[in-house]
Amino acid sequence: MAQVPKETSRSLYVYESDPPIRKALPISLQHIMAMFLGTITVPIVIAGAAGADPATKTLMIQYSLMMSAFATLIQLFPLGPVGSRLPIIFCAGFTCVPVFTPIAAQYGLPGVFGAQVLCGVLSMVLGLCVGKLHKFFPSIVTGTIILSIGLSLYPIALKYMAGGASSPSYGALQNWLVAFLTLAAVLLFNLLGKGVVKMASILLGSAVGYVIALALGMVSFDGVASANWIALPKPFYFGIPVFDLSMVLPIVLITVVNVIQAVGDMSGTTVGGYDREPSGKELTGGVLASGLATLVGAVFGVPVVSSYSQNVGIVSMTKIVSRRVMTIAAGIMLAFGVIPKFSALMSTLPSPVIGGGTLIVFGMITLTGLKLLTVKPLTARDSTIVGVSIALGMGLSTLAGTPALENFPSLAQTLLTSPVVVAGIVSFILNLIAPNKTAEEEAKERADLDA
Repeated sequence: MAQVPKETSRSLYVYESDPPIRKALPISLQHIMAMFLGTITVPIVIAGAAGADPATKTLMIQYSLMMSAFATLIQLFPLGPVGSRLPIIFCAGFTCVPVFTPIAAQYGLPGVFGAQVLCGVLSMVLGLCVGKLHKFFPSIVTGTIILSIGLSLYPIALKYMAGGASSPSYGALQNWLVAFLTLAAVLLFNLLGKGVVKMASILLGSAVGYVIALALGMVSFDGVASANWIALPKPFYFGIPVFDLSMVLPIVLITVVNVIQAVGDMSGTTVGGYDREPSGKELTGGVLASGLATLVGAVFGVPVVSSYSQNVGIVSMTKIVSRRVMTIAAGIMLAFGVIPKFSALMSTLPSPVIGGGTLIVFGMITLTGLKLLTVKPLTARDSTIVGVSIALGMGLSTLAGTPALENFPSLAQTLLTSPVVVAGIVSFILNLIAPNKTAEEEAKERADLDA
């Protein structure tokens, strides 16, 4: 008897589904908007630290977009054990920037990509272990990491709303006006809209903000006219990678942090999208894929890839987990990289529009962390771990650039002022050493005191 072929789901809320383009595309574009500016900023910062010329910066941006597509696709379509099969975006990330910029200044771009080789290899080694070590990252640890990620993103959104810290018009009232009108439009579409309009609220709200910014003369198309149509990657274009032993310790530390963030973001994706925690297989595949993309990136001159918490926030907000949505987003990233005209057009989006459009996403990341922390009732032990970790993480971050930490080595200053680093490490250590008591045991202790 012939088998009846299994019907493919058309739902946006099923991973292996085939939703119509008209429904999938708006969500894909929201993911692009959430990661685009961050992805192009990382190569700009690292190339600037190395003293690279504008042409080199442009190539690094294009290559970063191409590698972001590759890194995301191997998460969606695993190569054997490499890949998480989760609706998650991996792009050139900020996690390694604090370590890579001084390396770029001292050794140039070849030094950066030499250090990145170690980062990629170490990531893959950790990936092989992370599934077995999953028990050391319970919801109390990953929830704290995601919560700290969300809280640490607010200053970024607000700086974008003010016009971007490097902009001559930073803080201008016009910037705040456009940002808040964009935010208001996002909220309007999200709270009053239905169906596709509600799901695409960030995209539609940002489109409203873009039109307003265009009317106020805040958009320039000069870069679009001068951009090329086609650009293909060239291996070792920026030189053969070089390595120095002085890079080992900082790279080891920052790689561990990058893996912790990936674990947190994958947990945020499964909790936000599926109402469950990730499996060991998913975590292993996700970190292995990140390490492989980082290694390949070292060949083509692309900074270390990281999971993007902004995109985790979109999954949490919309509950849309369709692989097709993410595949379309990866295809758009690839197009932006291969056809610089497209990326140049996307880069005309003013910072206030991006800030106003993504603030709600950062809020959803915070709420995802809170949701993960409250999967089960918080005990006094758990509350202590979360409270101390967040207090230290967010508190120390306020001391960046002040004399309070000037007696620490520069690397220590960088790590101590990173909320994600501090909150992640403190919660991990406290969870290991603090006696584990259930809510019932703590209730019994309190009852015994009254006896």
